[in-house]
Amino acid sequence: MDYPLLENQLPKSIKKVWKKTSLTTFSFFLLFGIGFVSIFNYFELINQVWNLVFISYFLLLVGLFLLNFLLINYRYHYFRYEITKKEIVFQEGFIFRSITYVPFSRIQHIETEQGPFLRRENLMELVIHTAATDHHLAGLSIEESTLLRDNLLKKVEEASEDE
Repeated sequence: MDYPLLENQLPKSIKKVWKKTSLTTFSFFLLFGIGFVSIFNYFELINQVWNLVFISYFLLLVGLFLLNFLLINYRYHYFRYEITKKEIVFQEGFIFRSITYVPFSRIQHIETEQGPFLRRENLMELVIHTAATDHHLAGLSIEESTLLRDNLLKKVEEASEDE
């Protein structure tokens, strides 16, 4: 089944944030692996089995980094959202696609967050909490995020009054 793409797409600057996040995560795990190898080397604990483990670790790390980094454009293209009269809809996935419908009556509260990479690009993340899970909408402009949050809060109020 082909899903039609939803209307609203994140700003292009979110790709920079995803690239920086991917590079930072890769660097952290690379340094962790180098530190681990250094400790093993210092105490002369390295043998053929540990060599194989370390080589596998670094190959897996580089492979996952390249896969994540190269698929950022696909992730950007397929991550979308839309607000209807009764719910907010999230669409994600480029291989395994999913559409999540969150009725306004199920929303418990809404938060805005802004990490260092988002702040640098003047973007925010909207976190929508329900009883079951949290839904993240990262990469909205500050104005759009605030407007969307206020709009959602009004719709949540209206939905709770209808019940």
